[in-house]
Amino acid sequence: MGLLDQDVIERFGRDGFVVTEGMLTDDELDHYGEAIDAAVARRTEGDRRTLSEKGTYEQSFIQCMRLWETEEAVRPLVFSLALGQAAAELLGVDAVRIWQDQALYKEPGGRITDPHQDATFWPIGDAPLISAWIPLDGSTRGTGAMAYVPGSHRAGRLRPVNLLHTTEPYDILADPAVAGREPVTVEAPRGSVVWHHGLTVHQAEPNASEQMRRTFTIVYIADGARREKGWHTFPLERAGIGVGERIEGPSLPLAWPRVAGDLPEPPGELGRPTGPQ
Repeated sequence: MGLLDQDVIERFGRDGFVVTEGMLTDDELDHYGEAIDAAVARRTEGDRRTLSEKGTYEQSFIQCMRLWETEEAVRPLVFSLALGQAAAELLGVDAVRIWQDQALYKEPGGRITDPHQDATFWPIGDAPLISAWIPLDGSTRGTGAMAYVPGSHRAGRLRPVNLLHTTEPYDILADPAVAGREPVTVEAPRGSVVWHHGLTVHQAEPNASEQMRRTFTIVYIADGARREKGWHTFPLERAGIGVGERIEGPSLPLAWPRVAGDLPEPPGELGRPTGPQ
């Protein structure tokens, strides 16, 4: 039996994003929020810079990745059976793996996260990819909510956006494939999960509030996806996955289906190296 209503799945297929309310309880958000806060504080404890002293990328968010590997208290959230099943149903696949998770905390005064597609950062071709964006306190336009270009996932892979601003800027919103369509801001109450396809053009609004915008994201990839290109990307190099090989292994574990309570052990640091292919 499916978890999500068919109309939710159809809206995701049409728009490339959807909100599912009531996915997490207040107690769960309090518990996981405390654990994620502690992890972010520990990983950033040596950074004393003010927001204005940081580069453009870091002014958009504080990013702490792969907490499931280091934070035992966060691991049950990353491998939530409900979230994993929802991801699979939205993508229309039988099984999904964890590509990565990350805390994305936007400081008070934090700038816009530039519009981009996620999947173009990685050599995975058109592999089905979906993100669960979890606002630990809910999200509003003023606190850095997400905004999406409806239907942009159907435009396919566009040029990657350089979020570091180290090369000539590319305005993805001006690309002919999506030109004329404005991002729609999506506010979400606490307990909601905001889902978006890996090819949906999206941005996060600035944080105009005086509070940290606390968000945790989980990115899922369809089981059976294969590496399409040889350019370097950490998850695939560490797992030793060459071009044409299936994306799988201890560092890319199944999220759904799993047995309740079966949480994977963190992987080792490196697999066999792979060069350009």
